[in-house]
Amino acid sequence: MSTLGERIRQLRKQRGKTLAEVAEGRLTKGMLSLIENNKAQPSMESLTHIAEALETDPQSLLADVNVITEADLRSLIIQLKALLTNHRYDDVASLLTPFAGMTLPHTYEAAQFVRDLGKAYFYKSQSIHQTDTGLFLLEKKTVNSTVDENNWRTYFENAEQRFIELSFLDEAANTALDYIEYLTFELEYEKAIELFTKKQAAYADQIKDFDPLTLSKWNFQEVALLMIMGKSDLGRKRLKESLTFAIEKRQFYKVDQYYRFAIHFAMLAKDEKEVNYYLHKHHLLTELLEDDYLKSIHTLNKAIVAIMFENNPTKALEVINDRKNFVRKDDTLRILFQHIYGQALYELKRYKESLHYLPSINEYPFRIHVLDLSMLTTADAYKALCYAKLGEDEKARVHATKAKESILKQNYAIDYHKSFILQTYDDIFKEV
Repeated sequence: MSTLGERIRQLRKQRGKTLAEVAEGRLTKGMLSLIENNKAQPSMESLTHIAEALETDPQSLLADVNVITEADLRSLIIQLKALLTNHRYDDVASLLTPFAGMTLPHTYEAAQFVRDLGKAYFYKSQSIHQTDTGLFLLEKKTVNSTVDENNWRTYFENAEQRFIELSFLDEAANTALDYIEYLTFELEYEKAIELFTKKQAAYADQIKDFDPLTLSKWNFQEVALLMIMGKSDLGRKRLKESLTFAIEKRQFYKVDQYYRFAIHFAMLAKDEKEVNYYLHKHHLLTELLEDDYLKSIHTLNKAIVAIMFENNPTKALEVINDRKNFVRKDDTLRILFQHIYGQALYELKRYKESLHYLPSINEYPFRIHVLDLSMLTTADAYKALCYAKLGEDEKARVHATKAKESILKQNYAIDYHKSFILQTYDDIFKEV
């Protein structure tokens, strides 16, 4: 009894066709190679295309293929979920070894299993670690795209297609949203935006029928991507609509992040009433949940509003000093607190102290979200201004140049951060 991959490869060679000739632009040569080597499962759409290219039909390819039994699949699902829960991603390959080359049944459980495999391989290939607070800390790592585990994308695509074929459209949409979210973890924003736009069109007729939780996730992803793209007016509008929907349906998916987004949008619109309203709402949520991580976020929000909206650096320092113990040493929030603290010290003309706090992004083993990266890039601009005030002109030029070069490489930098950095660069080189 042969595996599906072996049957495809054998028939392809009998027909005298290359990988490229069978793929024919419908799937990549790499993906077809993975399928032939039993390292990826084709969707029914891909299987149909392969069968047509090989002048046969899907049923003939699947005939007598070794299929994982339902009992084995249920056992695999339980073991895989345990590995995911305990972040033991390196053990996934050994779990699957006895079943290499077998074909999964056409069931809901199989689709879930494939999606979980995608998550496991994504975590493994990108060295992602999950903290107790739920933050993902991503180590800087050069990814070898030839490693099998780095084809995690194909697992999400396969799982989504399986759910669609079984008419579980909510699960299909959630799988697509997971895929998009992981692309943003990878800082692949263009791909994430492109994929969301594609899926929004694909599910246009079904979106209204999604269950409230799925639609809440869909709405959140849209608002997050609008924020990344800098579409403030539309983002603000969709955020309000999404919050209204969440309240009406009692679905409070990531509502704390909604409030943080809302504060950002309100600051861009210079709407003081709205800034204070959402800051208060976030405070109420923090008090209700009694969560230290949320307290850290709320403190950060207050400090940012104080220095960037109220022009009150003294208040920003007081806010951070009052609540700084909420931030753990290994938390990515610490770098944001340091930045605001250093910026406040600069505004108070305490230049030497400011230099001590302003962070150097390259020293941190994390990938920084695009909006935070935009803000943190201004640290070098503030360093340049500090050195200029202290009469160290060469250091001022070095940091002004570093900030400019960095911000120009960022496709989604916030406009006022970019303007500040470019103006600082011009001022530094004009003065010195």
